[in-house]
Amino acid sequence: MVQTRESNFDLLRVLSTLAVVILHVSGGFLQYDEMKIPTNCHFAIMILNHIVRFAVPCFFMLSGAFILSDDRNADYKYFYKKTFKNIGITGLLFCLLYTLYRIAKLVLSVYVFKKYSKSHFFAGLYSALKGLLVGDGHLWYLYTLAGLYFAAPFVIRLAADLRGGGGVNLF
Repeated sequence: MVQTRESNFDLLRVLSTLAVVILHVSGGFLQYDEMKIPTNCHFAIMILNHIVRFAVPCFFMLSGAFILSDDRNADYKYFYKKTFKNIGITGLLFCLLYTLYRIAKLVLSVYVFKKYSKSHFFAGLYSALKGLLVGDGHLWYLYTLAGLYFAAPFVIRLAADLRGGGGVNLF
């Protein structure tokens, strides 16, 4: 199979990448009241933040377009091995690092800076560990991708079956 590069997809990736950066930066301005941003700027930042929200679903759609267009991904063993090697290991590593960061920040705020009580520590620890298991927080998209990637070979096989075979060996 000869892969041709689709320049529109590349452009969409670049625009989405810039939009995600703007989304994160503008979200920081909207989150912190102590920055004392004038109301007229706050409204403009809020509008900009909403305009660039197309980027997240766009990345999911691009990922799906690339995965579903390759008939080799219908082979479970090939696809899951490739996906785990390319995304799974890195995703697990960053989820663990993010959880350790959350726990370290919690320890510092409770035991070093004494900003919160010890009961806050246990609630925060529960939240951090729960986040590692279910994917809340900043890395939620990795957990969503895991579910979508799990379904990809099934979808490719179903599509091939509905097309009448389509060249994919279903069993």
